[in-house]
Amino acid sequence: AKIYTPLTLKLYDWWVLGVSNRLAWGCPTKEHLLPHFLEHLGNNHLDIGVGTGFYLTHVPESSLISLMDLNEASLNAASTRAGESKIKHKISHDVFKP
Repeated sequence: AKIYTPLTLKLYDWWVLGVSNRLAWGCPTKEHLLPHFLEHLGNNHLDIGVGTGFYLTHVPESSLISLMDLNEASLNAASTRAGESKIKHKISHDVFKP
């Protein structure tokens, strides 16, 4: 989680969403992952491991989103990108711990 700083998050979308998802995982973001995300999105949504908030920019304005991530920089980037009005809670927590 410490790898995600404001500086590295600037490269995150290009690397993870553009290169890694397509070439390493064979699962292009816009063709597969984004449609899957939107199909399973509810009006009250918990996003765990928020990255930069790319997916959240595509949710309807009426959505209420809670963010959970261990990294404060990711929480801040995602909430800013998604729009503070959509964010219900920002939770800094390690999902591997109770």
